[in-house]
Amino acid sequence: MSVDGFFSPEITEFKIDEVHSGSPAEKAGVKVGQLVIELDGCKIPGCPADKAKKLMDKETGEILLLLVKNLDGSEALLKIHVGE
Repeated sequence: MSVDGFFSPEITEFKIDEVHSGSPAEKAGVKVGQLVIELDGCKIPGCPADKAKKLMDKETGEILLLLVKNLDGSEALLKIHVGE
């Protein structure tokens, strides 16, 4: 994840570097190399870092929505069921 700005940092890029085997992310279809272009409705680049942190801080059973750009340029909306 790349962040820019001192007083109001914003995410400039969010690239998937690692996906743990058997994790909710893997089950949802998250793959290494994908770019997250939207996190629960917050567009990247431009999503404030503090907002992104709150959006990713989900409880077990909640859903995290990621709009990703695949390596072939296509986009996919992924639903990660947290803690499952």
